[in-house]
Amino acid sequence: MKTAELLTQRLGLVYRWYQGMVNPDTAMFEYLYLPQANDFVREKSPIRDIATVWDVEVLSDFLNRHELRPLIEKSLRHYGDYLVERGEYLILDPRGLEEPSCIAHSAFMILALLHPPSPRRTQKVAALAGGILRQQRPNGSYKVYFRDLPDHGEELYAGEAMLALLETYRQLQDPRYLQSVERAFSYYDAHYFGRALVTEDMLVFFANWQSQACRLLFECTQSAGIKRDVADYVCRMHDQIIKRGFYENVERDPAAQVSVEVACALEGLNDTYAFTRTSNDERAERYRQCICTGLAYLLRLQCTHDGTERERGGFGLTLHNRTQRIDITGHAASAFLKSMENGIECALPAP
Repeated sequence: MKTAELLTQRLGLVYRWYQGMVNPDTAMFEYLYLPQANDFVREKSPIRDIATVWDVEVLSDFLNRHELRPLIEKSLRHYGDYLVERGEYLILDPRGLEEPSCIAHSAFMILALLHPPSPRRTQKVAALAGGILRQQRPNGSYKVYFRDLPDHGEELYAGEAMLALLETYRQLQDPRYLQSVERAFSYYDAHYFGRALVTEDMLVFFANWQSQACRLLFECTQSAGIKRDVADYVCRMHDQIIKRGFYENVERDPAAQVSVEVACALEGLNDTYAFTRTSNDERAERYRQCICTGLAYLLRLQCTHDGTERERGGFGLTLHNRTQRIDITGHAASAFLKSMENGIECALPAP
């Protein structure tokens, strides 16, 4: 079976899994499922909830399936009710979120609202993007929280914000969004990653979101210098991950791996592979082999036959911990989609 055919089958199982992750009382997604007890855990995680709406929209587009459209619309209305004005821009109200509002909430709300766009949603997207722009410091970095709180989560949230701004730029063609990300990229390369401020345990996650944003930046920018620097930046990040033996460990000791880290590594590495596969870069084959290693792990991890009815199609925390989270399945599905987009072909074990 061709890799793309196998991944498409598995993505169909993912969609089926999402259909089972719906709370019958709220008609919205649950965050955490315990297969051993066949029960949901009522745990609130607004950032991941909103991100999951975007994940499902992307997957629905690929599979051309629309059964979850009512849930998507209900979720967007629910979180849309949290939007509050701050001058000329919008943020999600921290009172509704029950946690401080930050650029990640706004970023995923933008990404979810952009599928599909409408005039009313376009206004909301622009107002949310304006809020992120207001958070950018003179050095190019973004202040994470809209309240006066110490930054936390820069490794993830900056890249998510950059990606959302670039998707907004593609829709609205306002140069402010592109210029903001061009400045931000320079900061997070030279003054964050370049100064070794990313801890080893966060490098995969940082590289994932920075790579996703930078791949889109490469496509959007008109600067040949930025294109060159962006490609170099993402390759340096993933070369460091490979050099540390990340994929060797996945292959040699899969039981010791954490699924969300492998899935995030594959998302970012696929975006990096896209820079090298058409340029005769000698690293392209090494990246492809690493992607295949990660895919083999995720395919083995995905529940396909055993387990509960609700469990099938999802991904556990590890090979021995069957607990399932919506964000892990979202990252894994994205890794599958990006691998197919890149035309990855692997000698994978028989299903």
